[in-house]
Amino acid sequence: MYSAATRRQRGLILACAALAAVAGGWLLWRHHEKPHRPQYVLINETGQHAYDLAFRMSLKLAEKKSGIENALVLLASLPPSKTIEQTATELFTRLQIGARRNGRGILYLYSAKENLLKIEVSYALEGDIPDIYCRRLEDAAKTYMLSEVPQDFISELIITTNLRGMGETRAANPPSPPKWVNSDFLSGGGGALVHGYSKTLADYERAILNLPEAELKEFLPAPDAGVTVDRYLASLAAGIGDPRLPLLTQGSQLFRAVVPRDEAQQQRIAEFFRAAAPYRLIFTGNLALAVPQPGHSNLPLVLRRGTDNLWYVDEAKAWTYFHRFEDSVNFFVKYSDNPFLRELRALNMPNMDGAIYGAHVGTPALLAYPYSFAAAVQRQEDKIREAPRDAANHAALGDLYLFESNWLSKAIASYEEASALAPEDLAYRWRLMDLYLNASQADKMLAEMKYLAEHLPADRQTQDWYRYYKKEYDFGRD
Repeated sequence: MYSAATRRQRGLILACAALAAVAGGWLLWRHHEKPHRPQYVLINETGQHAYDLAFRMSLKLAEKKSGIENALVLLASLPPSKTIEQTATELFTRLQIGARRNGRGILYLYSAKENLLKIEVSYALEGDIPDIYCRRLEDAAKTYMLSEVPQDFISELIITTNLRGMGETRAANPPSPPKWVNSDFLSGGGGALVHGYSKTLADYERAILNLPEAELKEFLPAPDAGVTVDRYLASLAAGIGDPRLPLLTQGSQLFRAVVPRDEAQQQRIAEFFRAAAPYRLIFTGNLALAVPQPGHSNLPLVLRRGTDNLWYVDEAKAWTYFHRFEDSVNFFVKYSDNPFLRELRALNMPNMDGAIYGAHVGTPALLAYPYSFAAAVQRQEDKIREAPRDAANHAALGDLYLFESNWLSKAIASYEEASALAPEDLAYRWRLMDLYLNASQADKMLAEMKYLAEHLPADRQTQDWYRYYKKEYDFGRD
C-alpha cells in the first residue's frame, strides 16, 4: 500500500496508469507498410480507452527514470493463426523497440480474449530481466488482469520491470497471484479491459466469507495502539494480504478484496516502514497515526479506536487522508480539515504548510466503529431512493465508499451522479478530480481541472495546476 507500485502513491502531479490511444487502427500484422512510430509506443485495440492517457504517462516516466524504452500493446484478441509469442516477436521487430535507447527495450503485449500476457525483452536487458522473471509476471497477469483494477497490475508491471532493468533486483520482485485469492475474486474471463468488470458489495462480502480457512488469530486488534501497529507490521512482514485480517476495519477488509495484493508487495511495504523507523504515534480523538521518519517512501498508518476500546488499522484512510507525489518521498496532507494536521506540524514534518486541496473540499464526519459497512451503504441507498434528485445524498454515498473502503469505482459513480444533479457545486468537482486521478482516468481528471480553472479565475493555485497538467499530458502527435 505504500510502494511506488500502487495507485495512490503514483502521484497527484504525475499520475501513472493507462494505455494510450495511437492514431486509428494499429493492426500491424495485417499491413506491410511501415507504421507511424511515436516516441512512446502505445497500441490499444480493446475498445476500452478510459486509462489511455495515464498509461502513456506511465511509459514516459518509466523511460525517463530507467533509460529503457517501454512499449505497451493491448489487443482485443490475437491475430488469426498466431501465438502471442509470434505476435510479440513481430511487433518488437517492426516497431524497433529499444533502437533509440541503445538496444534497451521492453514490449508488454496483452491479449484480452485469451487473457494472455507476453513480455519481450531486448538482448541488452536479458541479463537483468531473465525469462523466469517474465514468466512469473505473465502467470500473475492471468489473475490480476481479471480483477476490478487491472490498470494497477499494468502499472506494477512497468515499474517493477524497469527497476529490474536498472539492476535494482531487491526492489523489483515480480507480482504473483495472492495465495488467498480464489475464483470468487475473478471476473470469469473475457478480459476486464475489454468488457469491463465490477462486483457488488454483496459479491465481495460473499467471496470473503467463502475464502479457505486461515490462521490469523495472532493479528487481533489491541487496546494499545502501539500493539496494533506492531501486529499489523508483523502481518506485512509475513506477506499476509488476506482481507480477513482481524485488526483491519471492515471497510479496509473490503479494500483488500477490491485491490488484492500479493505476498511480495506486502513484504515490500513492511521493509519500507522498517527503514523509516522509529515511527511516532500521535492521537486525536478516536484516531491515531503512526508517522514514519521523513525521507522515506511511506504513507503513515491510520488507526481507529472502536467503541469496544480496541484499535483497528484503517488502510483506506491512509489513502484518502494523505498522498505521496511520485517525485517526492515525503507524504502530503490532502485536506485542510485533516484531524492530524496540527500534530504533524508540531512534529515538524515536511510538506505541512498547507493541504493539497486546501478547503475546496473536505473529509466527512467520522462514524463510530465498529459498524456494519453494508448496513451503512443500505441506509444511504434508501435515502437516495426517497430523494433521488438530492445531490448531497449521492455525495454522501460516495464519501462512504471512498473514506471507509477506498472503493474508487463506486465513489466515482456516486459523485458523477451528484455532480450531474448539482454541476455548480465545485466541491463535487474537486472530489471527482481527485478520484479520476487516483483511478488513472487522466482525461476526465483534466476535464474537471479545466472546469475548475474556468470557474476559479482568481485562484492562482488552481490556474497553475491546470497549466501544469495540461502541459504534462500533451503528447501531441508524438
